[in-house]
Amino acid sequence: MHASDGPTTTPEGPVRPPRRARHRLAASATVAAALVALGLTACVPLDRPADVSGIQLVSTTVDGGYRIEYYRNLAYPCSASGHQTFAIGYPEGLPATTARPLWTYLHGGGVGWFDDDGTARPEPMFLTEESLLELRNGSVQPGLTRRVLADPAGFRFLAVSMCNRDLYSGAGQVDANNPNLLPDGSTRTTNGLLATKAAVQFAHERFATTDYVLHGGSAGSVGTYSVGWSLQLQGLAPAGIVADSFVINHEWIGAVLDQGVPCPTAGPSLAGQQQALARLHPRIGHPANEPHRLVERGELTVPIAQVWNHGDPWGCGAAPMNCPLPDGTVVRLGAADCQNEPLRRAIAAQGPSSRSMSLGLCVGQDCRVHVVTDPDGTNTDPTGPADYNGAILAWVHQRLTDR
Repeated sequence: MHASDGPTTTPEGPVRPPRRARHRLAASATVAAALVALGLTACVPLDRPADVSGIQLVSTTVDGGYRIEYYRNLAYPCSASGHQTFAIGYPEGLPATTARPLWTYLHGGGVGWFDDDGTARPEPMFLTEESLLELRNGSVQPGLTRRVLADPAGFRFLAVSMCNRDLYSGAGQVDANNPNLLPDGSTRTTNGLLATKAAVQFAHERFATTDYVLHGGSAGSVGTYSVGWSLQLQGLAPAGIVADSFVINHEWIGAVLDQGVPCPTAGPSLAGQQQALARLHPRIGHPANEPHRLVERGELTVPIAQVWNHGDPWGCGAAPMNCPLPDGTVVRLGAADCQNEPLRRAIAAQGPSSRSMSLGLCVGQDCRVHVVTDPDGTNTDPTGPADYNGAILAWVHQRLTDR
């Protein structure tokens, strides 16, 4: 980045994006204006602990040899009704004072916002309080998480909600156009980042914890970077991040829009990009703080397992495109690979001593499975392990012994 392109900063970070980044986003004044507004929105500093004072135990159940505690955090309301919830599962009979590692799962569900008329977009989902059943169904899948539950290390398992639908990245931003006021008549805010941090903090207070891992798919994948960076700044860094299927890459979104890349799904849109960014913490939403740039600058030091599928339809599949890279060059890649290429290169640049890894996979027909750690699948890309879930879990065990 040229010095003349650098962002103006405040103690809380950049308040406007670099000129070159603004151009790559979509060459659009409306997007640039939205990004400027990000820095002007009140929010909680990334290094500040979240509020655990409003956490209440809702229920305790036993299922399949696991005791499950279901909690509600009254400090962080959902976007429509109810509050952020989370559940902690652990082997029945395991004392809270017995130290075990903690697996934290951030489920997917897309990103959302409210139109000028107050209509929830792109559909009214994940805006209300999540029940225990919803948390379990969204978190425990046949693939990696099932292996975690059966692992001899005896992981405790933390499943968190995303009822602000803000990519687990909101920290007190006013939820623009949200017609659902709080009981006192005040405007709701997005607090997905804070609610997730609060759940992690509470789990550490409630149970003796040796270390912990953040794992997320789709929207939860984006959230692992946000939450991991914020907790690192707070002094409670995870041992590792398992980020499956999506990473913020503003230049990629701009290139997809500019080139009209055909997407098997709806794909990114100008309106969605603009509205979604305004719901994130301004430092997280800023182009200068994309995960690959944080890794390049040595500011995100948490080890990362970057995982994606070459034909992921939510990354616009394998459609060929001209892929813009951070150094200003352009290469021809499939769309999903392009989205992940800057972070892949940043990790590769760390050399053989890096504690991070990148896994570009082909799982399912035409490599089209979205969140590959959900199924107990097989990778057919010869450059990666066939049993990729086993390889990821082995990598996690290495990270648990790092410190």
